[in-house]
Amino acid sequence: LSAVQLAKSAGLSVRQVERLFLRHLSVTPGRYYMRLRLERARELLRQTNMPILDVAIATGFTSHSYFAQSYRLQFGRPPSEERRTTY
Repeated sequence: LSAVQLAKSAGLSVRQVERLFLRHLSVTPGRYYMRLRLERARELLRQTNMPILDVAIATGFTSHSYFAQSYRLQFGRPPSEERRTTY
């Protein structure tokens, strides 16, 4: 769900949505959505034996390297390490 889609469904401008996110969540809509995707990826890595590439695809990433980079930035370690410490 993009900020444009969110704004349209809420009857607000994109800028209003961005301001509301920043005011109440201290983050942009894009960063919030990315965090949700990465939290879901972490859950899948911990609770399933899905290959990491499949986890990346299931959470909306089209590039394995971008997924790994984003995951590392969010959680401080690569997805492969998350998997090793879980199983």
